[in-house]
Amino acid sequence: MVKYRLDLSDEKKEAAIQIALESERNVRKRKIATPILLILGILEIILAVYFFTNSRFVSGLSFLVIGALIILLAWKTKSFQKFALKKSEILLDKSFRTGIVEYTFDTEGIEVVSQTGYGKNYWSSFKKYGTMGQYIYVKRKDNKLVLIDKNDLSKDETEELMQLLSENIKH
Repeated sequence: MVKYRLDLSDEKKEAAIQIALESERNVRKRKIATPILLILGILEIILAVYFFTNSRFVSGLSFLVIGALIILLAWKTKSFQKFALKKSEILLDKSFRTGIVEYTFDTEGIEVVSQTGYGKNYWSSFKKYGTMGQYIYVKRKDNKLVLIDKNDLSKDETEELMQLLSENIKH
């Protein structure tokens, strides 16, 4: 059994956002959205040129601006995703974004105690785990993350935690 206490700091929130950005689902979304947005932006600019050549300056300018914004969005897709993730985190009740969360990892699953309540997540509710930098993350099937800072655990606790995770969740 491993007990871990997490203080929800900005650094840990940023790490959770980075892990979410690098998830297969978000990477796939970016790979699909970027070329579509580029094509759409180019089409908008072509339409703008068409309107300019037919003396429709207001329409041409509108399409030119929209096309440029779409191409900018295609170029900054990852930044836009990060902005959306941060914005959705800000919309959460403050009690979900601050405070201390205590996790207990045992053979049954992960017990969570926070200022908002208590719960037990059995291993069957998790779909994967991994590491990113100094963090170990465990992802539930509903895509919620349990974040563990390896620097806060002893070597023995880290080994025991990794053993529990490898025995109960696919990597």
